[in-house]
Amino acid sequence: MVSLSWPRLFLCFGALICPRSGAAAGGPFEPTEDYYGAKGRVKVAWEVPRATVIEGHDLVATLVVTGATNPTEVEKPDLTKLKAFDVFTVTNVADPPRTPDDKVVRFGYKLRPRNRAVDRVPALKFRYFNRAAAEGKQFPSTYAESVAIAVTEPPPPVPVPMTEPDRLFSVATGPDVLNGPFVPCAWAWGAAALFGPLAALGWFLAWRRVYPNGHRLAQMRRSRAARRATDAIRRAGRTPDPPAAIASAVLGYLRTRYPLPESAATPSEIAAALAESKVPPEEAERVADVFRGCDRARFAPPSDSGSSLAADAEAALARLEELA
Repeated sequence: MVSLSWPRLFLCFGALICPRSGAAAGGPFEPTEDYYGAKGRVKVAWEVPRATVIEGHDLVATLVVTGATNPTEVEKPDLTKLKAFDVFTVTNVADPPRTPDDKVVRFGYKLRPRNRAVDRVPALKFRYFNRAAAEGKQFPSTYAESVAIAVTEPPPPVPVPMTEPDRLFSVATGPDVLNGPFVPCAWAWGAAALFGPLAALGWFLAWRRVYPNGHRLAQMRRSRAARRATDAIRRAGRTPDPPAAIASAVLGYLRTRYPLPESAATPSEIAAALAESKVPPEEAERVADVFRGCDRARFAPPSDSGSSLAADAEAALARLEELA
């Protein structure tokens, strides 16, 4: 029967309740502080390429770990949790990928001193597991020694050259310096008072020109319709069927000028529709006579009535425009 001493019983109990205890994890009493999982005979050191930094800028520092037999398992120290590094604003830098064959492990940081009183990168305690050490001494400590630094004052701002002419910086002298401020005369005040109403009137007239009211817009439409119809009547003599062209021009004008129904196609229907639109009956009949003359000219034997039809049509349009 094998007897166990109390110390060995305590070690066995610790191996059962500690997740990272035991030989596989590096020993039964793994440290809870300053231990980052490194194994072997480890050395650490700070690598600071530039020991001078301008206030408000970052200092690049690299923690170099050598001698670790498990380079891929070594944890990067979190400097933000170490009180000695409270004098810095710490920013972690992405580290290069590691392989099991690496002999050196590098952890990069950016350290921004909080003021110009900061004079060194603090020492870093780094514990590791050495299986070959005697029992109870398998977690020795090594240190990354502190590195002296200097935080310098920011350079003065670069002066902006003056490009303005020298006359703007000359000092005025003489009796004119004592003259009072400019006082506008009476007519200037009157012009200033009239400027507002005149500007408003000009704006109103321009607005009416661009956006006419309903009555003026209707007049403009009628005038455009009359011009188009007159031009078509005058060009009718160059078409294959002048009477038809004249009738079409007059009918187009009437449909633009008056709300003629689409069913109004014969001279009598056109006269009745015009009479309903408050055109005097005698004038409505004279317009209908224009269409009757066009029909006779189209279906009667050829005659020289083409010019007279155009004149009658233009006269009818003129009289209708006068009624507007």
